[in-house]
Amino acid sequence: MSIDSHRYSANEAWLLFQLNDQPVHTETDGDFNVYAIMDVATGLIHGMEFVSALAEEPSEFEAKRLLNSSESKAGVLAKYLFVDSSRQLEKFARVMPLLGIKLIPEEVRTLDTITEEARTGFAMHVARGERS
Repeated sequence: MSIDSHRYSANEAWLLFQLNDQPVHTETDGDFNVYAIMDVATGLIHGMEFVSALAEEPSEFEAKRLLNSSESKAGVLAKYLFVDSSRQLEKFARVMPLLGIKLIPEEVRTLDTITEEARTGFAMHVARGERS
């Protein structure tokens, strides 16, 4: 199975990826990585979750919260979820069968091509919030 936006209908396949290249720093709560779920067919981001930069991956609770917020926005859960094959996402993987979603590992360069615009936009948005 490959990621081709023309191959899937809206909300049939989603993509999980990290929006930020560098941790997002907060004064009071520390540093975070931001995980997002994007619909493959439309390119819309359905949900985001801030996860401590100290964690290797989102917890099961954070995974469920991200999937629930994405389902709420989309109105349905996807059948497939593409993820970076180089990342350890064991906790996320435990949640998928319970929801009937098939987890599909994909090479990061394939994901980066699809998510580049969202990651660039997020980096610009976060950079505007910095103080000199």
